[in-house]
Amino acid sequence: MELTNIHPAEAYLRNEQNPSFLYIRIYGERRKLFINRGGENAIGIIAKGKRKRGYIFTDWDNIEKIYTPSQDNEKDRNRKLLLKYQRLARLATHTNNWLRKIAVADPEKSLYENHITTGTVIDGMCISLARIEKYCGSTSMALFRKALKDGKIFSTSRFDFCGYDGTLWCEPDGEGGMKAGFSKEYRDCGNGYYYLLINDKFMIGYDID
Repeated sequence: MELTNIHPAEAYLRNEQNPSFLYIRIYGERRKLFINRGGENAIGIIAKGKRKRGYIFTDWDNIEKIYTPSQDNEKDRNRKLLLKYQRLARLATHTNNWLRKIAVADPEKSLYENHITTGTVIDGMCISLARIEKYCGSTSMALFRKALKDGKIFSTSRFDFCGYDGTLWCEPDGEGGMKAGFSKEYRDCGNGYYYLLINDKFMIGYDID
């Protein structure tokens, strides 16, 4: 392929000496392109609200600006996020397979690559149990904490949380541990933001659906 006849952003990505991602401005927004090297060499754009999931990109004519990426900055950011998860997880008094993954995660890989999160914009974002308690009530929080300690299944009914439907839950993981989390979903909808309990005080970002 003659790289001189294609868009500079595409030429950059198809050059294997460059990183496999590139930030651009399109329709007034900063977005991330990527290339699937080693596969079909398809170029995609990360979907809004995601970090790793995207779709095929072909809208080259509407690119307004190219931002040359820094691979070192991306690695540094990933490393700092992982260290945050590890620091918080060390304070946990419960255990499960997810927490064990955090403890032994590869610092050279992202949270997504370590199978700790699904790679979204809520990676690293925390919600305290104290804040959740203000919305679900002290009784529900007390029942949640007791179920977590006793290794029992528990789930609140949906409650208002900052304009979303909140649900607090925990359950045995089948391996002698306990899984627990908090769902912040759009009203009357099964989609939203999902957090997992990382220690006795905080939920932390895991997935967006």
